[in-house]
Amino acid sequence: MTLATKVWDGLLHPTVRLRLTAIYAAIFAVCGVGLIAITLGLTAHGDVLFPGLGLSLSPGQVFIAAQGSFTETYKGDPFMDPASVRIAQAAADSIRQKALDDLYRSGGIALATTLTLAVLLSWFAAGRALAPLRSITNTARRLTHENLRERIALDGPRDELHDLADTLDAMLDRLSSAFDAQRRFVSNASHELRTPLTRERALVDVTLADPHASVASLRAMAERVRVAVDEQERLIDGLLTLARGERGIDRFETVDLAEVTARAIDAAEHTDHPPEVRMTKALGRAPVRGDPELLERLAFNLVDNALTHNVSGGWVDVRTSTVGDIATLHVGNGGPVMPPEVVPVLFEPFRRHSKDRTGGRRGNGLGLSIVSAIAKAHGGMVRAEPGIAGGLEVVVALPSKP
Repeated sequence: MTLATKVWDGLLHPTVRLRLTAIYAAIFAVCGVGLIAITLGLTAHGDVLFPGLGLSLSPGQVFIAAQGSFTETYKGDPFMDPASVRIAQAAADSIRQKALDDLYRSGGIALATTLTLAVLLSWFAAGRALAPLRSITNTARRLTHENLRERIALDGPRDELHDLADTLDAMLDRLSSAFDAQRRFVSNASHELRTPLTRERALVDVTLADPHASVASLRAMAERVRVAVDEQERLIDGLLTLARGERGIDRFETVDLAEVTARAIDAAEHTDHPPEVRMTKALGRAPVRGDPELLERLAFNLVDNALTHNVSGGWVDVRTSTVGDIATLHVGNGGPVMPPEVVPVLFEPFRRHSKDRTGGRRGNGLGLSIVSAIAKAHGGMVRAEPGIAGGLEVVVALPSKP
């Protein structure tokens, strides 16, 4: 691209720096021309700038002076003839016109010089003011999914550009966390999906390798494959529900948390869990606006989680209520003592406290992550903390209005 092409392209698509320079220069030019026009107007119509320029008639003399630079004196009688007065007036007009011509020239030269200087200074000042934007742009161009940890980290005064850079850095922090979570999710999901398939393949291969396999062994293999298929189906269903919750909801219906929680308790009680677990419930009316299926899945996951990760002879407490415009679902359960620092980890996909927590029972580590995603999709929040005597206390707070 030639220089002329670059200049023409710059004129057709001016940068912010060029536009700011043009604006600053135009403002200065208008002010300069206005100042010179006012000065010339006052000079042409009075003795503002040349208070000594003019006529002074006194007995015997006529004085014409220009700021003391020179003096022309006409002596004569006290009563001068008209010709002498005209001569004096013509001399005064000539001196004034010469002064105005000089002022025009000097004013034009001064305006052109200062305007040129103003353009250069405006270009420099605009460049300095926009330097942080170049830093932000260059950083954004370098960013990819592989180096999202790079930050702008803008120095300088706390102005609007500094606030913009800090906002973008905060956004990059969130994006980096989201990408890390996504990578972990994909890695864990691929592992979780591959495990049942590997188990099924091993069962089939072992059975096929036995040329004398009996009907009983084939049936046992089929039953084990069926269990693996059920596990895989639950995992896929959990992944779809998690994706749906994270995507958000597009329909809102009036739903009573007490009703969906009651149905969730009935469904969860028929699942596999430790024996003799006491269930207490206080389901007060708690209307919310949202997706009935997702809200019932939220309640089921909490109750099922409380029943599954419990101990023999343990307890589960379920309560719903409304305080102001907030509907709450509280699910607590007994169980092993849990350190506080591991509680946030339980809300990440495929993250479990330990093998002791699952104890080899069903579960793929998606239950609480689905609860968190559904609550956020409804504009709510989830709070969890370890129980005093063990177990977990989970509270879901949802707004009554979406």
